[in-house]
Amino acid sequence: MTSFVGVNHDLRSADGGTVYMPPWIDGEDGWGNLKIPDFYLSSSAQQYPRGTMFRKGIDAYVYTKLATTLRSGGVWGSTGYGGISQGQGLFSVAKPAGSLTIVTATKGESTVTISSPALTVNGYAGGLLTLYDGTSQPLCIMGVLSNTATVITLDGVLPGTYTAQSSALYQIVPSPYYSVIAEYNQGASTLFDYCPGIFISRFDEDGNAPAADDFVWLKTAGLVYMWATLRQAGGGGGERVATIMGDMGAIVSDAGESTYVGYQRIGVLYPSTGDSAVGSGGGPSDGTDTATMQHIILLDIRQ
Repeated sequence: MTSFVGVNHDLRSADGGTVYMPPWIDGEDGWGNLKIPDFYLSSSAQQYPRGTMFRKGIDAYVYTKLATTLRSGGVWGSTGYGGISQGQGLFSVAKPAGSLTIVTATKGESTVTISSPALTVNGYAGGLLTLYDGTSQPLCIMGVLSNTATVITLDGVLPGTYTAQSSALYQIVPSPYYSVIAEYNQGASTLFDYCPGIFISRFDEDGNAPAADDFVWLKTAGLVYMWATLRQAGGGGGERVATIMGDMGAIVSDAGESTYVGYQRIGVLYPSTGDSAVGSGGGPSDGTDTATMQHIILLDIRQ
């Protein structure tokens, strides 16, 4: 642990924009950087702690890091994270570590010691630890401030003493902002990962396309351009709700709600951006025309 624990930062507003630091966790750079960011630029160097929010007017953005590889192993032509990947949802690499083998987890203590698996140092900072051993001990659901390969430091004290054993009921999961990945043209029925925001970075400071391991801002609220396809859209007429599925967005009609109820809702279709002219009612007629291949979405992933 370092002296940054519990540090306070001022709020600074410039042209309606404000940077909000996340709660302190270990292993992050950029604490106290309140400089108003250029949220369209990626960078190889970390400038803010992951999970930092920037809010400006109706728009909101979250700071995160691109994963090393695309999940499918492919790229969009030769552009990698550039090109048409802008306007697509990226997905959190927040896979649990698997069953933890507890060595010590004692009531009143703020650390848990494990023997396996070996954790990536601070790879779970900002994430969540859950412990349940099926006895009279209370269920533990606590935030992670830092971790070594074998020691997990929590944001409070343990509510009980948990059995030293390996159990599928002992789990640790990373922060949703630790790393994000492009699903690369995965179908709607194959992936249900959490989308923390929409990719909008055009290039880095040197004018190059964003690259794996770069730090980026994802848009989480406000107006955004989204790619969509007919195979991932709802029925004809009156689509309003926007969901995320595979790597694309989709507009869902009332008739399609039951079909897409399991998908993550990310916002609503903005008026007049369907493929038909706006009628007297002021709403789009349809959102399924592959000739347009996009929609303007009013995001509400995170305000």
